[in-house]
Amino acid sequence: MNKEPIDYIDWLDLGRVIIPCLKGTPKVKKYTDPDFKIEKDIWKRDHEKAEIALRLDNDVDLDIDNEFVKRFLDYYVKDCGAVFGREGNPTSHYLWTNRNQIAFKQFKLPDEFEKDFKDFPHGSMICELRTEKKRYTIVPGSLHSKSKTNVRWEKYEEIREYQGNLLIDVGKVALSAALTIIYPSTGARDEYCTAIAGILVKHTDWTDEEINNFVSRIAEHADDDGLVQRLKKGSSSRNTNKKFGINKIHEITGYSHKSIQGLFNWIGIFKDISLQVSKDTIEKIEEYGANRYYVHLNVPQKSVDTPGLETVKKKIWIDGESLMNLKLFCDIAMSQAKVWIPRMTPKEFEEIMMAKFYSREKSKDYVKEAEEESQFKMFFINYLDTKGVYADKEQLAIHKLPYYNAEKSTIEFDLNNFEQELMKNRINLKRPDLVQKVQTILKGKRDRGKYKNKSCVAWVISGDKVEPDKLIWEGESVFIGDSSGEADE
Repeated sequence: MNKEPIDYIDWLDLGRVIIPCLKGTPKVKKYTDPDFKIEKDIWKRDHEKAEIALRLDNDVDLDIDNEFVKRFLDYYVKDCGAVFGREGNPTSHYLWTNRNQIAFKQFKLPDEFEKDFKDFPHGSMICELRTEKKRYTIVPGSLHSKSKTNVRWEKYEEIREYQGNLLIDVGKVALSAALTIIYPSTGARDEYCTAIAGILVKHTDWTDEEINNFVSRIAEHADDDGLVQRLKKGSSSRNTNKKFGINKIHEITGYSHKSIQGLFNWIGIFKDISLQVSKDTIEKIEEYGANRYYVHLNVPQKSVDTPGLETVKKKIWIDGESLMNLKLFCDIAMSQAKVWIPRMTPKEFEEIMMAKFYSREKSKDYVKEAEEESQFKMFFINYLDTKGVYADKEQLAIHKLPYYNAEKSTIEFDLNNFEQELMKNRINLKRPDLVQKVQTILKGKRDRGKYKNKSCVAWVISGDKVEPDKLIWEGESVFIGDSSGEADE
């Protein structure tokens, strides 16, 4: 066992760069310079009573700010030969050499978790991996400026290199602490643990035993009285279809998908947060007619009866163009379902929708209710039923009402008038789409006719004769039946 460093001489003998501090602040300038160094004699002369700060250019300091972190440390972080702290917070710093050049990393709870962290001494910060030459930490041999207690060693063998992936292992600790802090106080505890396990089953290569241990330790340190039921969550999640995930934790806690996924990012998953959220929100595509689709969505909503959120299933109906266009899709989702689709790029949208499209289902109502042609013909018949069909062309020319030409066995109608009636019934078609359907489904042709030497533009449908008692004579409305709507050229 090596001698523990307890003064500036010991730290300098270890070959470390140390900085004299007063109340945690460096007393000297340019301490981040590559060639910065204070020799022993200068330190004795000018800084003998200063706090000693270790510059962290070649070391990494795990700085623990939350007691929940300490509950999980021994499970995941391998042996450390240099542990220090102070009275009141003794095992708060773990020190290793940083030959692998681990980057500075803070593990903070999201701001929306404030109700869960507001009483902690360090607020949202639960721990940090502190490194790089611009950072430093006050080490043994110093008086802590705030508590006025000595910074002391709790364990010292040597400052050695970490054996393993320190970033991921500390991530497991931080994630465990965070999930314990937001653990539901009552109810939904089993579903909460099942959701954690489901995420780990789906997105990691952890064994069942590793997942079982991870989840049960969280339940144990959350003082869950149903601990026995949480012991095999990894095994049961893998072997059943009940694989809750981010949505379920979101429902239970009320916290956003982004925040929850940010926690799991600490162990290297869900790096692309918005894309995953979008995948969860867009459930499936169902085809219900020619170029017509239902898109099923999972929508988070506040629950009246229970705390947090619940997932409500909604569906929107769109055409192929909207299925392929991110902006159109988001606009329709907002309009029809009042759903905010998480931010993503057009490329990400294409990736999601392509996968959903190729796995689409055909609606059970495809033929019976949603065939495009029969549906549009029904719209036109309803229009004629509502407006009537007149034997006098004046009604078309002056009042834009449907007209039956008995001589030619045609129905003539004003497209604007038809469009207005569709809109009254909340059937909104773009003008080019409406024209296309009139041409291809109703076999209509545009006619630049005249009435009393004045222009009378109309769309003309040829077909069977309409019985006299189906017409409107002298302004009296008479039902015309279905024949005209089914007429072909």
